[in-house]
Amino acid sequence: MQRQLLAAIAFSCLLAPSAIAQTSNPGAPVPRLHGPEKQASLAAAHPDTAAPKGNPDAVAMDQAVITLKDGCTPVGDLTPAKDCVSEVTKAQFEKLTTALQPGMKWDMKRGFATNYGKLLVYADAARALHLENNPDVVQLIQFVTNQVLAEALKRHYSDEYAHPSDQQIEEYYKQNSAKYIAANLERIIVPHVPGTPEKPAPSDADQAAAAEKIRQQWIAGSDPAKLQQSAYELAGVTGTGSPDVSLGARQPGSLPVNQEAVFRLKAGEISQVFSDPAAYYIYKAVSVREIPVSEVRDSISKTLQQRQMQDKLDEIGKSATPVLNEVYFGPAPVAGGSMPGGRPGPAGAPQASNPPK
Repeated sequence: MQRQLLAAIAFSCLLAPSAIAQTSNPGAPVPRLHGPEKQASLAAAHPDTAAPKGNPDAVAMDQAVITLKDGCTPVGDLTPAKDCVSEVTKAQFEKLTTALQPGMKWDMKRGFATNYGKLLVYADAARALHLENNPDVVQLIQFVTNQVLAEALKRHYSDEYAHPSDQQIEEYYKQNSAKYIAANLERIIVPHVPGTPEKPAPSDADQAAAAEKIRQQWIAGSDPAKLQQSAYELAGVTGTGSPDVSLGARQPGSLPVNQEAVFRLKAGEISQVFSDPAAYYIYKAVSVREIPVSEVRDSISKTLQQRQMQDKLDEIGKSATPVLNEVYFGPAPVAGGSMPGGRPGPAGAPQASNPPK
């Protein structure tokens, strides 16, 4: 049973090596809570109904913020370990929460403190049994240490590359100027006409010609809202109003890939006819403006941070290649295949999250 429990903990670490740093509930896993502990956790999950915020400034750094009442006392045949924990000071608690999740919100701290206090109770009981010397536990601690170090490496380079220079930002902006366009768009959707047993659907050529006719009418100055309504009526779409032709301001990356050419239109121009299996699409660029670098500086800074960090992690990851003994492990699985039993394998190099668009 103990080996199964340790294996389950280790596998959960593989699935979520940075769960503490990324989730909204940074508390370490502890047994199911009941009574006051459960109420405290629920209050943390619903801050609107939680108790009023505390006053951290009124508590000295060496003053306890978590006290394990009746802690470090015998429990049945368990004699407390010499290093058992009976309280956690403000300094200790704030160092821990900062290490786990810098800037942790107050309501999250309260829920975490409840869980952490309970965790210490169980950890003290484990030390009373000298389980820290159990060979399986020693191996697991070493494994988790490596997981934490891999996450620390990611955090280190995230901090190192957090502030790209103005020159780097300007160069990125110039190299990617096509991304920083805001076009106020209108769009007409021409649904494909479905066929019926009595009346087969028009050919693709005929439907494309009908969409092109609508495009020409739009170029000639026809009201796009009326053209949109007639397109829906032609396709026999009933029971719903035709869509609003106005899309508002859009930027590259917000449309299907095969329709991104829309952002090369000049103000007042109408696009070619685009198509997909469901419909034809026609766009008009009502207005177009270049977004100044001042409006996207923060976004570019984050993009550069993520790119530089991931490049560094990739460089480190490629500096050594794990080679498995195929006599022991068997031949490598076919590319695209899953691990035996359907479980994912251990994570490789830490990955930076996707850069913001």
